[in-house]
This record gives sequence, C-alpha cells and structure tokens, in this order.
Amino acid sequence: MIPKAYIDAWRSVAPWTESSQIEQDLVISRAVVEIFSNDYLKENLAFRGGTALHKLFLNPQARYSEDIDLVQLHSGPAKPMLEAIRDQLIFLGGKDDRQVKLNEHNCTVYYQFETEVSPPPSMRVKIEINTREHFNVLGLQKETFQWIILGIKGVQK
Repeated sequence: MIPKAYIDAWRSVAPWTESSQIEQDLVISRAVVEIFSNDYLKENLAFRGGTALHKLFLNPQARYSEDIDLVQLHSGPAKPMLEAIRDQLIFLGGKDDRQVKLNEHNCTVYYQFETEVSPPPSMRVKIEINTREHFNVLGLQKETFQWIILGIKGVQK
C-alpha cells in the first residue's frame, strides 16, 4: 500500500514500534487529507474524536488510532457523502473493496488493505460518520493538517 521507503522515513516521526502500525498511520493521514481536499466533504463533515485530537494537536501522538471519526454537519442523505468518500479514497480500493454499514444514527465504512510488511497482515481503516448530531455548542475550529513525506504533500483545512 505505502512504499517501504516512506514507512521507514515516517518511523522517525511516528512513535509506533510495528511497521504495520506506521503504515496504517500513514494511510489514515492520507485518507484525512483526501477527504478534506473535497469541497463537498469539507462543507458537510467535521473531523472529531481521538484521532483528530492526536493528529491535529498532540505531537508526538499519545496513542495509536485505527479509525477516523466524522460528523455530518447538516441534515441530509448519507449517500452523496459516501459516494464522495469512495471517490476520494480510491487509493484504498473501489466500491467492491469496502464494506458500508448504515443505521439510523451513523454510517461506518471499512477498507481492508495489505501492508508492505512481510508477511503482510491485513489491516483496515474504519471511517465512522455520525449522521444524527448536526449541531455544535462552541462552533467549529478549522485547523490545517499537512501530510508531507519524501515529496508527498497534502493539505487539509
């Protein structure tokens, strides 16, 4: 999924011991950048939860994250968001390479991928979208998240 040279380079930044964890950390970072590079998704979703806290505010990260928690900002159907996420995360696979679970309060999308580590463990990225809570008490805080490694650059605002 992520070239071994990038995993080795990220090892100096990420506090994780396992190469598969470092690769998953890179995949999650890239997924966040890809999601919020889409204007529709940027206007309709907010990044929150432990992964947001650790990616945006804590350096080094205090804990390992395996998921991306999002909240839908405006009431409406989930299908357009799910389609846009699928298009943005094509690097993780197409429609047939993901599992989507829908219920009345959230949508959960799972992507499975094999790491570059030998033997390759099957890893996953879980994206959970809360589709019920369309309000916030303190307002949204916009943060810039950059993913830069060996010439790869992505920016999310």
